[in-house]
Amino acid sequence: MEVALDLFDDALVLLLMMLLALVGFVLALFVPSIWEVLKPKDKGPRKVKDATLEKLGVKVRRFDGGLVRLLGDLSLPDGFEVEESVVVEGRLSVGERCHFGKGLKVLGDVVVGCGVVIDESLVAEGDVNVLDEVVIGGSVDACGDVKLGERVFVGGSVVSGGNVELFENCEVVGGVLAGERGVVRVLRVPWVEFPSAVEDVG
Repeated sequence: MEVALDLFDDALVLLLMMLLALVGFVLALFVPSIWEVLKPKDKGPRKVKDATLEKLGVKVRRFDGGLVRLLGDLSLPDGFEVEESVVVEGRLSVGERCHFGKGLKVLGDVVVGCGVVIDESLVAEGDVNVLDEVVIGGSVDACGDVKLGERVFVGGSVVSGGNVELFENCEVVGGVLAGERGVVRVLRVPWVEFPSAVEDVG
């Protein structure tokens, strides 16, 4: 009888130790993620202050629902971030590595710099020129011509009132549609041949 009780006590202690080890393991796995949720290192895109935009010489109108309307032609600097939907009443030039947390609508021509991320769609009433390594989560819809640089990702479709020109290493999930008289041109990525030996360099 004492042997059975000793075995039962040993099994109970072993079970308790395994349970404590499992709780410690789960805590070790999830505490860093919980900590990151409570105190994130990267706060994400910030609301753009009107004073920041006014320094760029732009008049700003804000509307309910997170919409910002910018009046006039605009050139955004590199690394610019905005979390609201943006409407630009004029031409727009976007610097490199900018981030738009929602969609972007331009009532003129737009040039999107390298490495820009637009989480939703890009709509333009003029021509669209998207440079290399840009990510657009939604569609691209333009009344004018559309040009996509190398390694551009579009999560929706590309619709153009004119011509569409893109490189073969672009990815457009929803397809490409050019205007009634428009043409879709797919450009090849230039081939660069590197020397195979030191003697070939000259």
